Amino acid sequence: MEIPVIDLEGLNGDAAERTQTMARLHQACKDWGFFWVDSHGVDAALMEEVKRFVYGHYDDQLEDKFYASGLAKYLLQAAVPDPEDSNKRVSDQVDWESAYFIRHHPNNNVVDFPEILPPTREVLDTYIAQMVSLAEQLAECMSLNLGLDGARIKDTFAPPFVGTKFAMYPACPRPDLVWGLRAHTDAGGIILLLQDDVVGGLEFFRGDREWVPVGPTKGSRIFVNIGDQVEVMSGGSYRSVLHRVAAGSEGRRLSVATFYNPGMDAVVAAPAMALQLYPGAYRFGDYLDYYQGTKFADKAARFRAVKELFG
Repeated sequence: MEIPVIDLEGLNGDAAERTQTMARLHQACKDWGFFWVDSHGVDAALMEEVKRFVYGHYDDQLEDKFYASGLAKYLLQAAVPDPEDSNKRVSDQVDWESAYFIRHHPNNNVVDFPEILPPTREVLDTYIAQMVSLAEQLAECMSLNLGLDGARIKDTFAPPFVGTKFAMYPACPRPDLVWGLRAHTDAGGIILLLQDDVVGGLEFFRGDREWVPVGPTKGSRIFVNIGDQVEVMSGGSYRSVLHRVAAGSEGRRLSVATFYNPGMDAVVAAPAMALQLYPGAYRFGDYLDYYQGTKFADKAARFRAVKELFG
């Protein structure tokens, strides 16, 4: 079963090509909630430069700290399997990942990372500008496919919160005891992922029935998934999807996930016809606060609670 690949070049073609591309995108959003995009406008050489930065930053700044952590020490000590280990699984408590988050808009916090020098900051700024353009293009297409004004998602999110999670999933001595990242949906809007081109591990739960592996990136494709806020705005026509990262015993997996989310004061609401299942108007900042404590819990229960508390 192949994950959909949407060639966005079709949006620049004649009326028939654009209609076909829009239909493919709609089908991918509706039936999958995640997909690949080609011809996305993000420079391939720039993507490789960002990857080199992430690998180098991890090697220089994070690897030693990661392996000095309590989790790493515990799993290294447990490197030889023990029949009694079955009741020692720690996957419901922690994740086997080394990660940090940089905010880009509306306030940039890269100054909190003095080891990231000005030339690299310029690279990241250029990369993020191109990713935001891609997110806005997808937001317009999604809005139109939902029968809304083309600017609906962008205007609802404005000014958007844009940030990137830079993560590394090192080789794990006991991948049977921990997840790289536990299963969850994303709180925000549109997520754009630049991931490893060699090591896999990312999995999405399609149709509430099967885990689908997302293999290493082919060429310069970017992976896209839908967050909770687009699900709410679409009244469930598009759904955020559970996903997780399996820890692996060989190699290390890179992940650069850029989040195009509503601003903290943005007001999000489900359409009137969907208010039985989804919250009415609420601040995204309130939703995010509640999400922090329920990220790995049931999404439907979270929607119900937000509906009662805020919507």
